[in-house]
Amino acid sequence: MLFLGVDAGGSKTLSIVADAGGNCLGVGLGGTGNFQGIGVKRAREEIQASIEIALRSAGIGIYDITAAYCGIAGADRDQDFRIVRSVLKPLLPVDKWDFENDASIGIWAGTGDGVGVGVICGSGTNVIGFNDRGDRIQVGGMGYLFGDYAGGIFLGTLAIRAAMRGFEGRGIKTSLYPKLCRYYGVSHLLDLVDWQYEGKDLHLGEVTPILFEAACEGDHAAQQILIDVGQDLGISANAAIRQLFGVSHGNRQDSPIKVIAIGSVFQKATYSLMYDTFVATMREEFPQVQPSILHCEPVFGAIYAAAELADIIVDEEYKARLEESFPGRPET
Repeated sequence: MLFLGVDAGGSKTLSIVADAGGNCLGVGLGGTGNFQGIGVKRAREEIQASIEIALRSAGIGIYDITAAYCGIAGADRDQDFRIVRSVLKPLLPVDKWDFENDASIGIWAGTGDGVGVGVICGSGTNVIGFNDRGDRIQVGGMGYLFGDYAGGIFLGTLAIRAAMRGFEGRGIKTSLYPKLCRYYGVSHLLDLVDWQYEGKDLHLGEVTPILFEAACEGDHAAQQILIDVGQDLGISANAAIRQLFGVSHGNRQDSPIKVIAIGSVFQKATYSLMYDTFVATMREEFPQVQPSILHCEPVFGAIYAAAELADIIVDEEYKARLEESFPGRPET
């Protein structure tokens, strides 16, 4: 038996092929597979390219695949699921395949059985959870206008705002201003106004490490941003837990609830303030939560879900072999 797993996120699409013993046989990398950002046609092309590279590197064809599972960014509402299904169906002529929002495969990767809450803080943010009855809940994931308050792009925006407000006297002085000027190679941050007029990408998501660096050095403005965002991520996770597991404030259950922190901001953070605040906020309401940061590729979860479609039990030995045999993301 051969399994195909696909992780189509906001910046990259990673596909892998694995066998029934947990051996990773092929890896393929493509661009963003989120149709909400690049359109249906390009999303299909990027996902297809990633799958085809993985299949070629494994020395097989798509018809050799027993089961496939895909985590797709942008699969949020019912109409989104219809669109994503139309994207994937011609790419997956296999008997057993399924897909979900990309947060779901992070849950699978972190829990092994897909039960729990996944909190994404990557380029964007999302919270999705599943209980052992298969019920699904989603909180957020649709952007700042609809209530989101996290994600690398958002954090980069907050960093520039705090830097400008501090420089102009509308906020506390912060080391973010000179750090960001150096990063962008400008004398003043207002020079970025010209970049906007010219349509240049400010690469806001890449500003996040600068924010964490400043916070680690004791910068109060940077620390406050991480505290605020950590609290909001905790509040969002609590909303999902409350609805999904039938518990409410003041009516706490004792059974543990796994919460998996997913995405580059969580996984690459060099300073724990945001994560620590996130955990503390959850535990104020739900002391029984079992939080962890995902420390493997989310696409592993897609392989676990594909294996379940084929009635293969994924045990710790399987997980260890997949992680050991995974060669790492190929260079772009």
